[in-house]
Amino acid sequence: MREPLGHCHGEQVLAPVTPGLPVSAHSVLDVVPQLPGQSAAAALRETAEVARAADDLGYRRFWLGEQHGVRGVGSATPAVLAAVLAARTDRIRLGSGGALLTTHQPLVIAEQFAALAAAYPSRIDLGVGQQNGLVPSTAAALGGAAHETFPQRLDELCGFLRDGLPGRAPVGDVRLSLAGLPPPVFVLADHPGAAATAAVRGLPVFLAHHCAAATTPAAVAAYQDHFEASGPTVKPYLGVTVGVVAADSEEEAIIRFAEYVRVKTRLATASPRATPAELMELLEPPLTGRERGRAERLLDDPGHIVGSRTTVVSGLGSLVASTAADEIMLVPLAFDGLVRSAILRTIAAGLTRTIRTVPRHAPPLIATA
Repeated sequence: MREPLGHCHGEQVLAPVTPGLPVSAHSVLDVVPQLPGQSAAAALRETAEVARAADDLGYRRFWLGEQHGVRGVGSATPAVLAAVLAARTDRIRLGSGGALLTTHQPLVIAEQFAALAAAYPSRIDLGVGQQNGLVPSTAAALGGAAHETFPQRLDELCGFLRDGLPGRAPVGDVRLSLAGLPPPVFVLADHPGAAATAAVRGLPVFLAHHCAAATTPAAVAAYQDHFEASGPTVKPYLGVTVGVVAADSEEEAIIRFAEYVRVKTRLATASPRATPAELMELLEPPLTGRERGRAERLLDDPGHIVGSRTTVVSGLGSLVASTAADEIMLVPLAFDGLVRSAILRTIAAGLTRTIRTVPRHAPPLIATA
């Protein structure tokens, strides 16, 4: 008899949230932005400060997206980065958003996150997704498998993680290293098929609304229609990502958003052989007409919410109402770490009357380069 799928969770971390989704039902997705001329240590240090701010403000999770070969993005190794940030925060859950399961062998990912979960009990999440949008040279360097193998690899991953549960036998002759209480597994979905893959396995899902908003209604329906209760996830658990810029005024938020679009666009379109000095010069203002048009189009994209604290919090409420989301994952749209922290602080102030602060026990990053 085939064993039920989806028993990836060894602990209940998906408690229902109160109506209105307070700050504790919001999380953060970061990609370790790194501008030309900025050292790797400085970029990591800024992201650590953003994670610490999110921790102090009471956000639930801080995840790191896995991207390779993208100029201005430093989050190619979410397991390593989660370990670094977990050591420098006190409460917030750290994880991947998500590890590319079609790029890495499931056993490798299972062992990485099993070790993290052993080191930081009840603070590690494992979000997984498919390899998507890689340039051919980067895809070739990484290797990996076709998108169609994702469901099979997801089952393998969950099987390895179940090894750590009491009374479980290993998968075949393979035994998971440092097996213990496994981290919860989430599926990151940017289309209805991926949402259905999570649903039939009884796994929680985060929809990539910030980059695939057009597919969100169909993905929500696919998840709800196909969900099968399995393991501790006895009810559907749906998260939604959204890009955000919040400031003291509408005008300031739009200016910050336009700056983000300008830098991101120029980094993406610059010559692959451009030097850091050439890139720094290329990034200088002002905004071109084409960039302004792109920013205006993105402002109309439902995957982005830009404006004052009131505007953003209202937009988040509308997103919850339209998707029946249990959790919202914020993607702060800024390269500067101070700005990302300010965005999270502004939104938190609109979601709760009390900003959580805790005594700081975790050490700061040592690197100063």
